[in-house]
Amino acid sequence: MDAVFHVEHQVFNYRVAGVLMQDGHVLIHRSKIETHWSLPGGRVKLGEDARTSLKREMVEELALNVKTLNHLCTIENFFTYKGKNVHEVGLYFEIRARDPLSLHNGEEFTVEEAERLVFKWVHLKDLSDYKLYPEVIKNKLMTSSLESDYFFVADLQNV
Repeated sequence: MDAVFHVEHQVFNYRVAGVLMQDGHVLIHRSKIETHWSLPGGRVKLGEDARTSLKREMVEELALNVKTLNHLCTIENFFTYKGKNVHEVGLYFEIRARDPLSLHNGEEFTVEEAERLVFKWVHLKDLSDYKLYPEVIKNKLMTSSLESDYFFVADLQNV
């Protein structure tokens, strides 16, 4: 069972995501029906630690075995999505693929394991051109800050 709870017009979500870098590019993804991007990952399952969840999500979404490295940040994020107030706690880790990946010439691509998602490798210098949420992680990546951080974000505008 995913660590997500719905109470009336509120949602609590415990999420984990990976920062996968290769040749100065970072892997991002989005739902095919959305315009904003995020880092690949997903919901932590009850009774599952964050690193195990991240490895599982990478296999589910990309058929990719990864090694989790440094904890980059924890983001406690409050926002409105589809009319619901969301309280999301996200743990972000630096990860490394066990085998090199294709950069797909910077083009969007899909994988069979996660047909509802679109992936893209974006060079760090171009990251400012993308609507990547939460924005604090985008800023952290653009400044190449690899120190562990905690961020509190209260943006209750609709996403």
